[in-house]
This record gives sequence, C-alpha cells and structure tokens, in this order.
Amino acid sequence: MFKESVKICGLNAKQIEENLAPLKGKGVDFDVKENCLDALITMSSDSLDKTMFETIKSRVYNAFSEQVYCSFDESLQNLAGKLLKMNGKTLAVAESLTGGEICSRLTEVAGISENFFEGIVCYNRSSKINRLGVPKQVLGEYGAVSRETAYAMVEGLVKPPVDIGLATTGLAGPTGDEGKPVGLVYIAVGSGEYITVFEKRLAGTRNEIRRAASNLALFYLVRYLRGDILML
Repeated sequence: MFKESVKICGLNAKQIEENLAPLKGKGVDFDVKENCLDALITMSSDSLDKTMFETIKSRVYNAFSEQVYCSFDESLQNLAGKLLKMNGKTLAVAESLTGGEICSRLTEVAGISENFFEGIVCYNRSSKINRLGVPKQVLGEYGAVSRETAYAMVEGLVKPPVDIGLATTGLAGPTGDEGKPVGLVYIAVGSGEYITVFEKRLAGTRNEIRRAASNLALFYLVRYLRGDILML
C-alpha cells in the first residue's frame, strides 16, 4: 500500500474537493482534513503500482501548486520557525484582527526566541500610530483596514535587529466598519522595498475568520522565507 500526505493553505474543503474531483476513481483514495483554510490531504492506494501512484501524486501537487507548503504533516508555525532559523532572520509581528494568535502559535515552537523578536497587538488606531508609527494621514485617508495601513504596519516593525515584519488587519465581525465588509483582511509581509500586501475575503464566524487570517499570515511568511512570495 502507498500512502503520502501534503499540506496546503488557502482553500476550503469544498474548493479542495472540486480540485480533486478529476482525480477521483483512478485508484487513489483521498482524505481531506481542513481547518480554516489550512488542510492536510492524505493520498493512499492499495491497488496501484508505484509508478501510477506517483503519477496521481504529481497531478495533486499540480492541482494545488500555489497552495502547497509541505510534503508531510507539518504545522505552519513549526515550518516558519525552521525557515527563520535556516535563513538566519529575525521576525516581528503586528496583529490587529488576529489579536495575538500568530505570536501565540509561533511561541509554541521550541527555540523560536533566537529568531522571534517581538509581537505587538495593535488593536486600536492610536496603537497603530503610537506603537508602529502608522501615519495619521494613512489611517484618515484609507482606514485601519486597508492595504496602505498593513504596509505601514510592517514598515513600523522592521528596525534593527528585525529583518522581517508580518502584519494583519481586517474585520472579523460580527459587523463591518469604515464602510467595509466583514471578512475583508489584509496581510503584509517583508522588509524594505520588498513588502507585499495580500487582500483576502474570508467567510465564517468571527473566530473562523481570525483563525483563517492567522493561517494565511503564517503561510505567506513561509513563502516569503522560501523566496517565492512573488509567485502568489
């Protein structure tokens, strides 16, 4: 029997099943476990030979090429911790809607203190101004939930000894604000001239949106550390 797993981030269970549909009935069984856009896909077969199993596995990887982050069952925070250490980089995190969840998950990783400098929960507009130096005019013109604010939050983080900043801002509900809808999220990662901001529209309960945003933030950090963030 052949059995392998792949971790992906960015799609819900329904979207994953739709992508797997063309591969169903070809001798491979698929088990999908998805939690707020972070998913484990396990492939198994007791009827195919190794060559055919590898062919189906390759087609799975191709189907999820932009979402794959690990070829075995590894958590996003553990992988991020390993990559930070491997790259010799120091990280700082600023969280608004995620409220410290990213930092909590990162500090689950043993030895992360070597590469994790600080985490700031800047939930209030004044905190974004006073703690991170987000310009008042940016908040006034674009709002706290905006691409521009997320970018400025990372800029405020990246000062020696910090090499990389990661920031989240958005609306988890139950109501919108600034004329913007629940589920609108901005995630920024990078440093210097290489800060990328991702806009996402997430669905679910308040805490499901917050969890999905945390998962995506760690996923984008992993992709950034691997040097392929521009592929997204």
